Amino acid sequence: MEDIDKLIARIGELTGWQRIARPAIITDTSDWTRIQRGDIMRLDGRDFLITGNRYETRFGIEDQPKYWVFSAFEMVSGRQKIIKTVFHEDFYVHISIFRIHCYRSPEKESKVLDLVRGDERFMQGYTSLDEKGNHVRIIDFIRGKALLNDIHENPKSHEQYFHEDLPDILKKLTDCVEAIALLHRHNTCHGDIRNDHIIVERETGKYRWIDFDLNQHVSDFDVWSIGNIINYAVGKGITSFHNVLKNEKIPREVRDNLTSDDASAFYEYRIMNLKKLYPYIPDRLNAILLHFTLNPKSFYNSLEELLKDYYDMLESEFP
Repeated sequence: MEDIDKLIARIGELTGWQRIARPAIITDTSDWTRIQRGDIMRLDGRDFLITGNRYETRFGIEDQPKYWVFSAFEMVSGRQKIIKTVFHEDFYVHISIFRIHCYRSPEKESKVLDLVRGDERFMQGYTSLDEKGNHVRIIDFIRGKALLNDIHENPKSHEQYFHEDLPDILKKLTDCVEAIALLHRHNTCHGDIRNDHIIVERETGKYRWIDFDLNQHVSDFDVWSIGNIINYAVGKGITSFHNVLKNEKIPREVRDNLTSDDASAFYEYRIMNLKKLYPYIPDRLNAILLHFTLNPKSFYNSLEELLKDYYDMLESEFP
């Protein structure tokens, strides 16, 4: 028989909640829509207190919870965790003329967690099977903010940011690209590379990848997605045709010089050829960005090819 009084007392210690109802003990996570704040999830003999759902951090959808992903405390240690239950979805994205099938795979994320255990370039965690065999991933909580917000909240002008902050950001991104190359060498991928899936750890300043459950049947998806990360860092955020063309502070001749060939192949509303806006961007850095335009003269077949140019660019422009 459960010692409910001890469980309730421990919940109070961890949360400071004043009113604590008798917790439900969850051993089957198949229907994650029924898991609520205050429930105890029991996996492999360990108890986890559910404190709420996790939220997306991307612009415009901050208020959208990920109902299958939970914030939690490990009851014995008191450590904060993120618990991901099984959720299957699939959809298509477009890169230029290519239509790419994306789908969620908890099993693939479990594989990646095993592969990167101990590698601090990645989130850390492990997989437990609930009583129905569902792959439930238990992730260590990383204190920090998404790279998306870290850059977006920088109050400096673009030119000041470029000279004072970007060199360090580009050097730290080297580790990020090398980390994804490691996955590729082991015949897997990240699958959901976004600027809110790199967490800047508060205590160390390290960049750490999160969320590996998305999958595709083409390895190039990661390569093109890395292009978006570099574009966001160099542009100090999303640089859209709409915002630039209506910005009268930008000289008319600069705006008139923009063409569709300057667009990102991934997001055609974004400007990839940033040197047209910021002439102080070095040629070698902009040349990397041009590989990800709608009609590139050349493109990267692998992350190793991208890394070679990236190393050369850092050595020559940001020693």
